[in-house]
Amino acid sequence: MSGEYTYYRDGFFGYGPEGTFRPFTPMHFIPILVTVGLLILVWYRRRRLREWKGEIHFRYVLAFLMFLMEFSYFLWLLYVGDSSGQFLMMSKLPLHLCDIGLCSCMFMVTSRNRTLFGFNFFVTLFGATLACIIPQTVLTNVGPMHFRYYQYFGEHLIPIFGTVYMMTVHGMRPRYRDIWISVGVLSAMLIPSLLLNEAYPGSDYLFLKLELPLLPDNQYLRGGIYAVLITAVFHGMWLLWRLYLRGKEKRTRGKLEAKQPGRQETES
Repeated sequence: MSGEYTYYRDGFFGYGPEGTFRPFTPMHFIPILVTVGLLILVWYRRRRLREWKGEIHFRYVLAFLMFLMEFSYFLWLLYVGDSSGQFLMMSKLPLHLCDIGLCSCMFMVTSRNRTLFGFNFFVTLFGATLACIIPQTVLTNVGPMHFRYYQYFGEHLIPIFGTVYMMTVHGMRPRYRDIWISVGVLSAMLIPSLLLNEAYPGSDYLFLKLELPLLPDNQYLRGGIYAVLITAVFHGMWLLWRLYLRGKEKRTRGKLEAKQPGRQETES
């Protein structure tokens, strides 16, 4: 930081010293817990929300909040610059996993498009959840006294809320083919990401340059490894989803059988 205080560099719209964000502390967990609490409320009020005349307007508000989170980030970058003090906008294009998930979720909640929902089920629930678990890979020098802190968690938690909301209130469900649609879209994103990472210093689209143990530095080789890993993760999510549905069906069947009158025990 400069010796002279400036509101746009050192204040709410600026940065704090390195290490301002402390992972696995209240500043990390409170936004997540608030979102979980809201989703629990949605679960208990899902029938009323489904029948509510203003429900469609609520979904448009959700979409607007997602747009606001994304658009305000670029306005902030133009105003403040990145943490290096530079305005490298070509290294900040919305080509990351969570950016694509947010944009598709914005259209999904308004259109109730089933294919967009399937894409968000895998991409958003994986990418945005991971970003909320380890925000310290991006957030280091901002905290609750900074705009970027709220924008970051809003950008990731609102799409998670929107995706789970559509599952809970509108009964939307993923399909197996959505795995391959998601993998195909992300694989197509590798092409511009690789080119931009080489063309513009400071770029790290799809985190192909992020320092990670056990992974090669060559971003082309890493892109192939990412594709394999993401396919495996999406199949794991699909398996967990199917196990959840199977358990739900068994519980429902058990309740129905328990309610049937006049059942007699079979003679031994």
